[in-house]
Amino acid sequence: MRIQSDGAILSVLKTVPLFEPLSPDDLNTLASLATMSELADGELLFSEGAEANELLFVISGSIRLTCQPGDGPEIVVGYVQAGDILGEMSVIDPAPRSASARSAEGAVVLHLSREHFDTFIGEGHPVARVMLIAIRQMMTQRIRTLNQRIGALFLIDAEQEVGGELQSMVVRLRSIWSAVRAGG
Repeated sequence: MRIQSDGAILSVLKTVPLFEPLSPDDLNTLASLATMSELADGELLFSEGAEANELLFVISGSIRLTCQPGDGPEIVVGYVQAGDILGEMSVIDPAPRSASARSAEGAVVLHLSREHFDTFIGEGHPVARVMLIAIRQMMTQRIRTLNQRIGALFLIDAEQEVGGELQSMVVRLRSIWSAVRAGG
């Protein structure tokens, strides 16, 4: 259920550490442009492949992110906790959602349209600065985590007794991973 009450949203925004640097006027502006939703356990927030047109902030609870690869089972690709940003790719790249998001437990989520976010950026508004810093920190952390996971997959010890074909694949993957890490 979407809540569009400036007063209710403002009272929630005042409790979010991310928005502490904002002045009361900046918070009022954000509250007037945002909406909020309360999600029950397991409730769908958005589906993989859906139009990505808003940035979301998890105020409370947690959100489970999943992908559905073809005919296979749903794969959990991560969780987003209270205080985290979700859907940040939608304000950078207009491609469809890359995963589905469903409440892992009851959650409260703040929604800000891409259009309003773009307006904040265009105006050099303090809300844009706060959000961009948070997005940068979150994306940097996700990239580091992915690098560690990919490295763990690709840096298999090729000295182990494996068939020639598998060993050759491991060596090629190791070479590709080394080039990616070097920026090539």
